[in-house]
Amino acid sequence: MPPTPSPPATPWDAFLAATGLEALLRELTLHTLAEARRTWPGAPAGFAFNCSAAWGDVHISLASDPARAAMEPPDWEHECAEAELPASAVLWRARYEPVRERYEAERVQHASYPEGFLGTLRHLLARMEREGVFADAPGIRLLVTEVDADTAVEEAALAQVRRNLGLLA
Repeated sequence: MPPTPSPPATPWDAFLAATGLEALLRELTLHTLAEARRTWPGAPAGFAFNCSAAWGDVHISLASDPARAAMEPPDWEHECAEAELPASAVLWRARYEPVRERYEAERVQHASYPEGFLGTLRHLLARMEREGVFADAPGIRLLVTEVDADTAVEEAALAQVRRNLGLLA
């Protein structure tokens, strides 16, 4: 008799398993980046998952000017890039919005969701970096940021994930 799979360890793990959030966000992000590269010439100097963990909102923010990407906080030329790109906007509405609505409905019962959401975005971004998604953009500034959050704290949290994955010494 095959072993029975163990149940998810936390409510957040159950949410991830039920929604396929990581794979979905990866797919939508890659689609958005591909469309952005076709629409806006030049490699991005800055990329962020710009989010509200309280509500499950996430946007792709891009900067093409290195000086704007280096500002504190960064000055994104395309703060919600997926909304500016027609094909991406349709996909995000159709595929991500139902997941976001579920997140919002369940979050009130699970205080761990916001930190789980941020952690998932950080791990996803670090894995995408490791896989070479940003190889055409040497020196790109990568960030997972919440509205009105402390950029230095957020950069430190992402740096820790990157160290854990062997991307930083």
